[in-house]
Amino acid sequence: MKKSATVVLPLVLAMLAPSAAAQSVSPAWEAWRKKNEQPATDAAQSKGQEQSQAQPAPQPGTPAYAAPASVPPPSHAYSRQAAEPKGGFFVGAQVGKGWIYDDVDQNVAAINAGYRWQAGDVSLIGIELASGRLAQTDQDGWRYGKVNYGSVGANARFNFGEGNPWFAIARLGYWSADGDGDDESDVDGGYASFGIGVDVNRNFNLNLMYTNHAYATTYYYSSGYEETEINRADMVTFGVEGRF
Repeated sequence: MKKSATVVLPLVLAMLAPSAAAQSVSPAWEAWRKKNEQPATDAAQSKGQEQSQAQPAPQPGTPAYAAPASVPPPSHAYSRQAAEPKGGFFVGAQVGKGWIYDDVDQNVAAINAGYRWQAGDVSLIGIELASGRLAQTDQDGWRYGKVNYGSVGANARFNFGEGNPWFAIARLGYWSADGDGDDESDVDGGYASFGIGVDVNRNFNLNLMYTNHAYATTYYYSSGYEETEINRADMVTFGVEGRF
């Protein structure tokens, strides 16, 4: 009997060993599999939380995207607009040289004033009054008397582009003059001026002008013959102008 038990017991243990081994291996496999699946699950959950925090759900009644903010215009647009010419009153003064007689220089001093209106992005047009004098001078033993003159006419200026301080100026109108109070020396006619200038700032500029005064003179001869000629007096002046 003891011998039989001794033989049977090892056989029973041998039959139960695979089952026990399977039971011992199975829990270890499950633990290893769960251990490796857990980090992947945690990573997926963490990524989902980060996305939900970075992109909050839109509130009811609000758009799903933010409207772009309006961009203000560049600052240079305002400076260019401020530099553009504007209409208004102006007053100027000029000095230079005048020529009524060929090769005879006479000093010139003049003033003018008027008003200009804005006529475009870079242009102004207006009206003006002017008054001036050519000084008396002596040359080659001859005396040339002073001449006073006045004029009324149109005045226009054109800047060479927006924000450009350089400009061209033109004048056209009627003038009259008298010399040394002698009625016989009184003349009148038309004038035209052309020049160039530069704006120092909004209210002050410098200019260089050429002016041609045209007038008719009638000559009488002892034979009774008379002749009318168109003469001219030229001036070149440097001036300053204030605008308001």
